[in-house]
Amino acid sequence: MKSAELGIGIEKPMSPVPVRPLAGRSRITLKEIANIARVNISTVSRAINDSPLIPRETKEMILAIADRMNYFPNSLARGLVSQKSETLGIILPKIFFLQGPFFSQVLSGIEHESVKNGYNILIASATSKVKDRMFPFNLTRARRIDGMLIINENRKIQNLSALKKEGVPFVLVNRYIEDAKVPCVAPDDVLGGRLATEHLLRAGHRRIGVITGSTRVSATLGRLDGYKEALAHAGLVFDPQLVEAGLFQQGIETGSRCAEKLLSLPDRPTAIFAFSDELAMGVMQVARNRGLRIPEDLAVIGYDNVAYSAHLNPPLTTVAQNPYAIGTIACQMLVDLLSGKKLDKTNVLVPVRLVVRDSCGHRHRNA
Repeated sequence: MKSAELGIGIEKPMSPVPVRPLAGRSRITLKEIANIARVNISTVSRAINDSPLIPRETKEMILAIADRMNYFPNSLARGLVSQKSETLGIILPKIFFLQGPFFSQVLSGIEHESVKNGYNILIASATSKVKDRMFPFNLTRARRIDGMLIINENRKIQNLSALKKEGVPFVLVNRYIEDAKVPCVAPDDVLGGRLATEHLLRAGHRRIGVITGSTRVSATLGRLDGYKEALAHAGLVFDPQLVEAGLFQQGIETGSRCAEKLLSLPDRPTAIFAFSDELAMGVMQVARNRGLRIPEDLAVIGYDNVAYSAHLNPPLTTVAQNPYAIGTIACQMLVDLLSGKKLDKTNVLVPVRLVVRDSCGHRHRNA
């Protein structure tokens, strides 16, 4: 069907009026661009929205004028009409989460996918305080965000029932829940705990110490479950004396403190599985202070595969996650929900892998 039959008039523009700066103006309007280009406002709108109904030459001319005049679309005005903000909210318990390499890479993945799909992102924190727990809902009710990417690593999510009732699309990031009504993306921490422990068992270790993160964190519980599964499969009894709870955010300091306790046991472990690379660095520091050789006297495994882990002495064996993929998958899931698509999979576990280096050695020990 021809464009004339659709009631759309395709103009052949006259020579554009020379562009002059508009003194004292903060924004330029579509009408002003139309006057300069000597076309209708509707033609300018279609050109800026990349309509295929506008001739290429006309579109390029209009976009060049818009660029010279520093025109940018008024997304707020569009939102009033469409009832959409074109913004995704990233909700954190605390802003300091973004300081670590894991969550900064998750954010990079989210940002890449959101830009690709035409969305902005808004980062906000919501603590456990009652007034702060309502903050994400206030953002959606005020239409400042269209959906939420909720980064919450606690084993309990207080707002979960309220989130379901609110009806606003959301995806949990770095938190896995087996609930078809709760979209979520997380690393396979159970697999990670099992891979690390099995590697030490194959090397002949039978007393394997563990330094965890906070027991309120779901990643801690998943990795600990993987550790227990590997022990049970090898016919070994779980010994709670070999487990010390640390804090991920205190890294090297808490790793050192927990390692001192484990290595002071009458029958000390011959290997330690630390639930982060920073915790593992604390273990290595204490081992050297005690005159223990790594891996000859003590094998060490970390978790995260941060950039420096390959450059430690000796290079650290660790479990590698894929935080960037977690971010991109979670963001695409939310975009699909916003567009009305049915998700192929609601609960997604992103695989992890063991990176074998020298801190565990390659020789087999006697049981």
